[in-house]
Amino acid sequence: MNKVTPADKVYNYIKEQIVTRRLYPGNRIIEEEVAEAVGVSRTPIRAALSRLANVGLVQQIPNRGSYVSKPTEEDFRSVFEARKLLETAAFRNALRAHTEGTVELLKENLEKQEALEKRFDLNEYVSLNRTFHLLLTRDAGNPYYEKYLDELYNKLSTYLLFWDTSADNSRSLLLHNRIFEAFCAKDEEAGVLALLDDIGLGEGDIKKSRGL
Repeated sequence: MNKVTPADKVYNYIKEQIVTRRLYPGNRIIEEEVAEAVGVSRTPIRAALSRLANVGLVQQIPNRGSYVSKPTEEDFRSVFEARKLLETAAFRNALRAHTEGTVELLKENLEKQEALEKRFDLNEYVSLNRTFHLLLTRDAGNPYYEKYLDELYNKLSTYLLFWDTSADNSRSLLLHNRIFEAFCAKDEEAGVLALLDDIGLGEGDIKKSRGL
C-alpha cells in the first residue's frame, strides 16, 4: 500500500478546499494557514502547490504567491475542446471492450443520480457526474486517457461548482441515460452523439453564467 506523504495530505486538503468552495478562483493560498491546518512544514506545501499548478487548479505567480486558478475565456474553450477529443476517443475504445463490472457501476451511479432529482445538491451532483464520465472510459485500455481526463475533470468540477446555476439534474440525467443505453448496446454513433450533447450542455450553462 502506498504511503500518504505530507505533500499528499496538503494536496488533498487544498483540492478539497477548492472543490467545496471554501477557496474561490482568484483567492490567494496562504501557506502559513495551510501549515497550521494540516500540521506540516512549508516544504511539502510548496511541493503540493506545484502539483496543483500542474493539474491547473492553482496558479503560481513569482514573488506574489499561489492563487486558485481563475480561468479565462480561452481556458474554457481549450478545456472543453480537449475534453471532447479525449473523452469521445476513450469512450469509443471502452464501448467496444466494456465489462459487466463497469456496466454495474454505471447503473449504481445512475440510481444515485435519479435519487438526487428529489433532493438536488450541487456538490453531490458534481461528484456523481465526474464518476459517471470516468467510468465510461474505464475500459478504454489506455492509462493516458485516464490520466489526462482526470486532470481535465479537476478543472471541469470547479467550473461546475462555481458557475453552473442548474437548479436540478434532470437534463443531464436524461442524457446520461441515453449514453448508458448506447454503451450497453455498443451503439457507438448514438453514444458519441449523446456524449457530445452532454458535454455541450455543461459548456453552455457555464458560458451563459459567465456571460461568454
